[in-house]
Amino acid sequence: MTVYCEYNIIDIADISGSDIDYCRRMMSDTRRQRVDRLRFEKSRRQTVGGELLARRMIASRCGIAPESISFSLTELGKPYAAELPVEFSISHSGDFVLCALSDHPVGADIERIRDVSDRLVSYVCSEDEMRFLSENGILEDERKRRFFRVWTAKEAYYKYIGTGITCLRDVNTLAPDFQRKLKWFYYGGYAVSIFGDSVLSLKKKNRRVGGGYEEK
Repeated sequence: MTVYCEYNIIDIADISGSDIDYCRRMMSDTRRQRVDRLRFEKSRRQTVGGELLARRMIASRCGIAPESISFSLTELGKPYAAELPVEFSISHSGDFVLCALSDHPVGADIERIRDVSDRLVSYVCSEDEMRFLSENGILEDERKRRFFRVWTAKEAYYKYIGTGITCLRDVNTLAPDFQRKLKWFYYGGYAVSIFGDSVLSLKKKNRRVGGGYEEK
C-alpha cells in the first residue's frame, strides 16, 4: 500500500467567483448558512476556499468527482470525508488556505507571523520552547518566527489527535518523538506545520489553472 502525505496552499485572491459558487452548491445547507453568517467577506472566502481545496485534493487522490464527497464530524468535531480512505486537515490565515491530505491521521496549521504579547508566549510555550525563543543573540524578528513555528506545530498536533486544544504548555514541540511526526517551514511571512504518521512522505501538490493537481 502506498503511504502518502501531501499538501497545497492557495491564495484566496486566486479563487474565482465561479469557484465560490461551485463550492457553495456542494456544501450542506447547515454549512452554507454558517458561511453566510460570517461577518467579513475575507472570512467567507477563507472558509469556502478551504472546503474547495479539500474537495479537489480528495477527488484527485480518490479518482472521484468533488461533488460526490460528503463531509461529517466526529463526536469531538474533527471533520472527515465519509466512507473514503483519506484523512485531511484545513487551515487558513490572512491571504492563504492550507490543506493536508494523508492515508493516516494528519493535522495542519498556517499562521501569519505577527507581533504577539509576552502573555500569549508564556501561555503557549513549554519551558524548553521558552528557552528556544530566548537563545542568546536571537533578534526580535527571529523570535516571532520561532514562536509561530511552535504555535503552528501545536495547532497541527491537536488537529491530528482531533480533541481540540487543551493545555498548550504540556505539549513540547521540540521533543524528539514529536519532531519525528512534524514537518514545518516558512511560507513567505507565514509559518506552516503539518503533523502526522505519514509526514515523512510529505509532498506539495500545485493546483493548475482550471482545477486538478500536479506534483512539484
